[in-house]
Amino acid sequence: MTTLTPHIVMGVQCSYCSRHYPAPLVHRMKSNQVICENCLDWHNHALEFLGGAPPRGCQECGETFEHLRESTVGVEVKMYVVARDGIYQVLCAKCIRDYVAKRPDLYKGTQFGHQTLKLT
Repeated sequence: MTTLTPHIVMGVQCSYCSRHYPAPLVHRMKSNQVICENCLDWHNHALEFLGGAPPRGCQECGETFEHLRESTVGVEVKMYVVARDGIYQVLCAKCIRDYVAKRPDLYKGTQFGHQTLKLT
């Protein structure tokens, strides 16, 4: 007869994507926030992009830069780096509009909000 021992699975919630991960797969910051490997990787990618590296794609929708470029032939593909949820993220034109619409407190009254997104 085999006895099953219950296992307790404990996860730590990433402060940025809200997903749960095993404790060894997250980093605890001095601010006591937790960041998973995926969010940390995207944050580092955003910093590299600001330094001139080609964009990987959009963190929000997951579209690759190559797909965005192919689907907008003849149009310049714009990517945006924003400080979102305390880390830098790279967003495409559609996702930046959705994000900025949710955060008029940050962009209302700015040249970017007025000219690009028509916030008043």
